[in-house]
Amino acid sequence: MNLKILIFALAAISFCRCYYPTNAKIDYTKLPVLTNMTFPEMMKYLNYPMETHYITTEDGYILTFFRIQAKNSTIQSNLPAVYFQHGLGDSSDTICLNNEEIAPGLMIANAGYDLWLGNSRGNRYSMNHTIYSSNDTQFWQFTYQHIAHYDLPAAFEYIKKVTQQKIHYIGHSQGTIVMFMALARKDSKVINNLKSYIALGAVGKLCNIKSKLFSNLASLPVIDAIIASGAQQFFPYKNKQFTSILCTISPQLCGLTLEALMDLDDSYDNIDRMNILVGHCPAGTSTLNARHWAQNSRDKEFRYFDYGKLGNLKNYGSVLPPQIQLQDIDFPIHIFAGLTDELAPFDDVQILKNSLTGSPNVTLNIYPFGHASFLFAKNMSYVNDVFAIFKHYDQNQIQLEY
Repeated sequence: MNLKILIFALAAISFCRCYYPTNAKIDYTKLPVLTNMTFPEMMKYLNYPMETHYITTEDGYILTFFRIQAKNSTIQSNLPAVYFQHGLGDSSDTICLNNEEIAPGLMIANAGYDLWLGNSRGNRYSMNHTIYSSNDTQFWQFTYQHIAHYDLPAAFEYIKKVTQQKIHYIGHSQGTIVMFMALARKDSKVINNLKSYIALGAVGKLCNIKSKLFSNLASLPVIDAIIASGAQQFFPYKNKQFTSILCTISPQLCGLTLEALMDLDDSYDNIDRMNILVGHCPAGTSTLNARHWAQNSRDKEFRYFDYGKLGNLKNYGSVLPPQIQLQDIDFPIHIFAGLTDELAPFDDVQILKNSLTGSPNVTLNIYPFGHASFLFAKNMSYVNDVFAIFKHYDQNQIQLEY
């Protein structure tokens, strides 16, 4: 196996939000029916009403969003709208892959909300553009700052147009960093349509990442080696077959690799769903996006992408990329943090919270688990705290209308 394949294999396994414990008794040779289903196929199988929506961004990317509501119902137009945005190298799938009664996306839909599940540019569901093919280099010239600048405002305007109401936003991991960027730059298309913001596994500066394997895989030399090899995709969905094969051959290797990287623990997390997850993760992003994350980790600064001195002068008019001014955010923020989170460590969450000096209200909910537990924990009672926040803002909106 050459270096490129090895790096991709480790990256695919590592960033797949799952943990294969070394003593797991999971049969990867007999995969559940959900393993190889697309999101629409899963919703049809589970009997959830679903619509597919295509949202075109200002810079030409065509994003696929899925809209779902309560099981055994039909799509209604008068329910409170929620937009849930996934993390790095992920997709809408993982938000609904836990056991049905505790998958956060399905819990939200069954609680009577109109749930919109985003898919960032470059993942398995959002591979189209008005001009470029996904085989074109130009298609992959994006990082999470472009998701913040283009994907979010396009999504908010579209959902507002369909639902005729402001929107609750839930971000997980990268889904939080893009919202912080949008709020810091005072994006009116986002702010004017935003009802509440809940940040799960919130990320700003990467100062205290505890996962050494993540730090090594996401280091600039590794990313640069991948870019130099000509690869434009990072965690491409097509590599999920390799992940499945490797985990079938050696669940212990999966366990050792992920134990070194991730913070998931079988005492908290539902490992029984991992033989489903291998069919959905990784979902894909760009190598340039991975490089932006690596820069954030190296510099311990929350900045725009570093194109180098000449590139920065061209794009920003300065030698260094601008910092994200978190203190300029003046919108309420509700942070949900895991005490054992190794990708968004609690120390970094505290730094983030203390940076939000302009926000009129920053709350911090703390839980005993890790980064991906917000999707795959056995106990998903944190979602009740999410519902309490939704209820607060929904009631306040009704009072204002009267």
